[in-house]
Amino acid sequence: MIKFLNNLLPKIKIMRISKLLRINSQFFLDVLIFHLSKLFRAKVDDNLIIFGSTNGKAFMGNPKYIYNYLKQNTNYKLIWFSKSKSLIRELKLNGINCVYNFSIEAVRLLRKARAVFVSHGYEDILPIKFSPRSVTIQTWHGGDIKIIGNHPYYTKYIYSKWTTLLRAKLRDHQMFDYLISTSGSERPLEILSSALRFPKERILSFGYPRNDIFFALDLDLIKKLRDKYNISNNFKRIILYAPTYREVFTTKDPFSSDAFIKINHFCKKTNSIFLIKAHINESIIKLESLGNIHILNKDSDTQEILCITDILITDYSSIYHDFLLLNRPVLLYTYDYDEYVSKRGIYYDKLEEIAPGPILYTSDELLDALNNIDEIKKKYEKKSEELRNYFNKYIDGKSTERLLKFLKLIK
Repeated sequence: MIKFLNNLLPKIKIMRISKLLRINSQFFLDVLIFHLSKLFRAKVDDNLIIFGSTNGKAFMGNPKYIYNYLKQNTNYKLIWFSKSKSLIRELKLNGINCVYNFSIEAVRLLRKARAVFVSHGYEDILPIKFSPRSVTIQTWHGGDIKIIGNHPYYTKYIYSKWTTLLRAKLRDHQMFDYLISTSGSERPLEILSSALRFPKERILSFGYPRNDIFFALDLDLIKKLRDKYNISNNFKRIILYAPTYREVFTTKDPFSSDAFIKINHFCKKTNSIFLIKAHINESIIKLESLGNIHILNKDSDTQEILCITDILITDYSSIYHDFLLLNRPVLLYTYDYDEYVSKRGIYYDKLEEIAPGPILYTSDELLDALNNIDEIKKKYEKKSEELRNYFNKYIDGKSTERLLKFLKLIK
């Protein structure tokens, strides 16, 4: 074991150095693009709206749902930005107008856009100097459990001092006019404001547009979604495991081979399917596929998957804030709790404060919870409702309309 670790540690250091070089060089380039963009004319086209999401990797998140609403209900010129040429080809086949991020055309369009919607930050599009007449909206993509944004964690593990200085030039509160939140509660808003250094008066507690789909659910939509993700109607119950992104080195895996065999056996016995949805930024997925255990593509639409999910298993991810709107049971599987909290950290003294279900530390505890899910749902019913209202100011399926009316993009 000692020999194995001695061989592994140099590789980890090389990986980290490589990552630092890549990140630092990218930020130097970002600052250069920001200043060069000022050379382009900034005459706004009132009919042009631009979207980007997930660091330019996927067609998903809040921008996707805003795009779909505007396409169905307005005549705006809508353009999706992406860093993936294969994604651009795929979207164009579906009638979606796309532009490659790293192009002169992208800078030109961004300088004249009436509105710009992103989910993760300027990395979704390009770091340009927007016209004073453009309205820019950071729709965001998560909640307030794990440490995010401007926190010492990032300086220690991810960024160098030079990168930290560069980031000060391109922060969300300087690049974007508004930030979207689901909660109207003081604590989540304070955390979001502090983490992203975004003034609270510019945080719009309108709810996430991506969650409007939950309020449009009917049998036809459920059938379409099950067909889309190749989930047979013979399965009585769908269990989704959707862990958060883990940037730092971890010594633990969520499941052993034996644990997978036990879960698969449980699923066969209960006529269930166990879906695994890794975070879009995960580069390695150390999970297995068995008869009743399936791995979803990382760029699968999370909201669509949640629509057909009966039980959600997650950890430090705010995905359950969305899922609470469906009034279905949640299990928190925190197999690496001590390691994660010490390296990344959470905003709450105890995860129990905001847990809508039991906190489970081993695969055996998780399996036991699945076997007793009806009792767990009943036990946590009241707390789940309280947390649903705490993390979601509106429960009406009108988040997209609320936002677009505020921006005067629809009447």
